[in-house]
Parts: sequence; C-alpha cells; structure tokens
Amino acid sequence: MALFSYDDGSRREDLLSILRDVSPAASNYLVTNLAKTTAFQTHHEWVVRNIARATSDNSTAEGSDFSEPTGDAPSRSDNLTATIIKGVKVSGTEMAIRRALPGNAFDDEKKVKLIRLKAQMEWSLFNGSKVSGASGTAQTMAGINNVISTNLTARSSGTSMSTTELEDILQNSWDSVGDGFVADLVMCPMGLKRKIASFTTGVTRYTDEPDHIYNNVAVYESSSGVHKVIPHKDVISGATQSGSSHIYALREEMYRMSFLTQREPFWKPLPPTGDNERGEYITELTLESLAERASVKRYGYATLG
Repeated sequence: MALFSYDDGSRREDLLSILRDVSPAASNYLVTNLAKTTAFQTHHEWVVRNIARATSDNSTAEGSDFSEPTGDAPSRSDNLTATIIKGVKVSGTEMAIRRALPGNAFDDEKKVKLIRLKAQMEWSLFNGSKVSGASGTAQTMAGINNVISTNLTARSSGTSMSTTELEDILQNSWDSVGDGFVADLVMCPMGLKRKIASFTTGVTRYTDEPDHIYNNVAVYESSSGVHKVIPHKDVISGATQSGSSHIYALREEMYRMSFLTQREPFWKPLPPTGDNERGEYITELTLESLAERASVKRYGYATLG
C-alpha cells in the first residue's frame, strides 16, 4: 500500500522548546515605581497637616487680642499591612518527566508564582479595601482607590472624557495643595488614555524613562502643570462596570510602598507533604498615602471616553 504522512503512526511530535509569555500580569507600574519604606507595626501610621488659605478679611482691631485659628494641628493617617503569599507545589512525577521547556518544573513554577505575587501586590496597592483582620480573617490594606476622599467626584454614568473634564480634574488638585504638589500622574483605563491621546492640544510627546520600565506613557500639559498619562490594567473600566470608567490624578511622590520589617518579598522553603517539593513566596506591605488631598478620583466615564 502507499504510505502517506497522515497515516503514519510512527511520526514523532514537533514541539518547540519555546514559550512566549505575554501575560498581562507583568504590567505593574506601582510596584516598579513607588518609593519603598519600612513599617514596624502592622498598623502603620504617619502625620499629615493641611493649613487652609484665608477666605475672608480677618484684620484685627488695634489693641485687640488675637484669635486662635483652627485646623493647624497635625493629625495621624494610617493603613494596615496585608500579607500576600503565593505557594509553589510540584509533584515528584512532574519533576521527573521530560518537558518541552528548559529547566526543571519547580524553578519554572517559582517564576510563575513570583509574577502572580507582584501582580497581586499591584492590585492591592491600587484597589485594596482596608479590613482589620480577626481570627481566620485576612487583614488588608486600603489602596489608592479607597484613600482618596477630598477630591472624589461621581460623574453621571457614561460621561464623555474631554479636555474640559481633564482640566477640571487637574484643577481639583491645584485648588487643594501648594503649587509644588499638584498631581503629576494621570492613571486611567486604556479607553480613556486613547481619548486623551486624541486631544488636539496638551498632549506634547511620548516618552520612555530609562530607569523605570513602563511603556506607553503620554505627557499632557495642562493649565496647572505637566502630567504623565498612563493606562493601567487594574483601574476600573467601563468594560467591567458599564459606563463607570475611573480616572485618577495622583501626586506620585505622595504614595509609597511600606514593607513590614524583614517582610519584603522572600522565598520560604517548606517540607514536602508527600511526593512533592513545596515552598512559598511571602511579603507583607501597605500603602502610605502621605497627602491624599493632592490626588483626585472621578468615575462614571464611558468605556472609550
């Protein structure tokens, strides 16, 4: 009989030893760029103060005693540390078999879980809600989305992003802080980034920063200063909450990652629980928001601006 390739059961497979990992979990602006500090308690505190500008004529009559102003005393702000763990467990059989990928399965799985750890850190820094842990309950931090309260505005669902909207957002920051602390970073979903990039004025250039790995950065020049505009995968988008895309104007230096002492990301080997190898990546951190009033949060925008 004639022999054709599709009949030949003796053919070997053709499997490349190449993996192209294009996972979105690798895009982590905050983890990459925020300054780092050390926390010495799970309840982490810092001091803030805001001195309001005069809004009326408070001249004093000749010879009169002074009156005490209010609101000048410093106050405390706080956050809680969150523990994030990503475990690795690989069976002895998986370690023994021949795989298409280079290296052993355990090392490969460690790389995967480290990516997951960083992605979880990023999500928590942005969207975490503060919860005081109790027995059997995880303690969690408040992320950027939940610390902004001074300049928080809910727009009508499906509002269109425009130059006026963006200028109003940035003016909110300018109105609330000294000139040297106006928001310098705009973070939004890709749909709003595309709309901002289409503005005929204000978007001056695109840039890459050699000391920080993050692409697709636009620079927008507003009436109140110059601002980076960055699309972020963890910002709430109208694609997930219809007509409710969020946008943030942040003063980047006012946010920091604070790791509980000796709890920056580390690897902890674990004894096997059977025919396997085990270990886990652990970290414990919180978000410092040194002056939330410098930042602005608005939501309710259409998916594509």
